[in-house]
Amino acid sequence: MRLALRFLPHFVVAAMLAVPAAANAQSWEIRQEIREANREVARERAEAAREISRCKTRACAEREYREANREVARERREARREVSREIREAYRDRWYRGNDRWYRDGRYWGRDEYERRYYGRRDNGGSVLPGLLVGAAVVGVVAAIADDD
Repeated sequence: MRLALRFLPHFVVAAMLAVPAAANAQSWEIRQEIREANREVARERAEAAREISRCKTRACAEREYREANREVARERREARREVSREIREAYRDRWYRGNDRWYRDGRYWGRDEYERRYYGRRDNGGSVLPGLLVGAAVVGVVAAIADDD
């Protein structure tokens, strides 16, 4: 029993490290696209600040301000479009047939059963609480048994 208690902290740390990986299920391309979009918007804002600081008159500053808002809004729209496209591409693989249906292995699959069968994904709402409760119960039982010795 003491041997089990010796490895218990290692098990708890491994379980805690596995939770963020499951919670962060976005693909690398999506995160990359988001970072790129944020950089583009920040670049437009910095350029706008430089242009406004160069203006000598109020009319020039107002014109540059309106133009900067237009450009930042355009970059945001473009960013939303690109991120949405990446999410769509990550969601649909080559077997996707539309209307949340996939054709693979000679039959059509719904989203949940397709992901469960081919990607091992469960659609349980992403709740970590049941796992933590079971883990806490196991730790409590092990501690009670060890304390009983």
